[in-house]
Amino acid sequence: MVVQPTGVVWMKKLSNQGNLLALTALILGTLGATQAGAGTIYTVNETITSPLNGIVGNPTQTDSVVGTITTDGTIGVLHSADISSWNLDLIDVTTPANTYELTTSNSSIVVDFGSVLNASATGLFFDFTNTGGFGFQANVPGPYSGYHYWCLSQNYYACDSGNTIAPGDVYPGDSLDDLVVADAGTQGQLGNSPLNQSGPSGVPEPATWALVLVGFGGIGFMMRKSRRKGAVATA
Repeated sequence: MVVQPTGVVWMKKLSNQGNLLALTALILGTLGATQAGAGTIYTVNETITSPLNGIVGNPTQTDSVVGTITTDGTIGVLHSADISSWNLDLIDVTTPANTYELTTSNSSIVVDFGSVLNASATGLFFDFTNTGGFGFQANVPGPYSGYHYWCLSQNYYACDSGNTIAPGDVYPGDSLDDLVVADAGTQGQLGNSPLNQSGPSGVPEPATWALVLVGFGGIGFMMRKSRRKGAVATA
């Protein structure tokens, strides 16, 4: 048996540790890239009770917007380019037949002005202290038609100032007549107001878990191999 000098054994151990660190960094970096590429899913859950079409004296009704908005992971001010998809149910609680679902395929972001929609690591917000607007609307009949939209606005002409939900349309007397609005300063529409109650989805996809298991399995193999080599060299 050839006995290696102590210094050589130490250098081999150091080399093996370096390999382990490099592999760990590679796995964590890949995991981070995978998560970033998946985007961030935020939950939206807003409910408004107000007179029909926001006109005092009209019957009071309740509408909700419930669903998800997926971003590219941007933290801070958001614009349409930062939003990759959405699925938003415009729910007419008073007249369920008017309920309408806005998706990425059947609707568009028709209002995007100012620096008012913003994201943190845990939620989406609309800044009612600023000037601007952000809104989603069905592609049919089309933008600014008065049909099927959710719009947030402050000091901006695109829609009523505040938080507006219109599952049906805004025309009085129509069978789909349905719009509620919470003015800024009412029903929680104050300051940098949160739009989601649950926060972003933090559950890794199955492919991500598979990457983690394979990676840590490789680290375990290298550690066992390193210990065996060390035992032979010092015997």
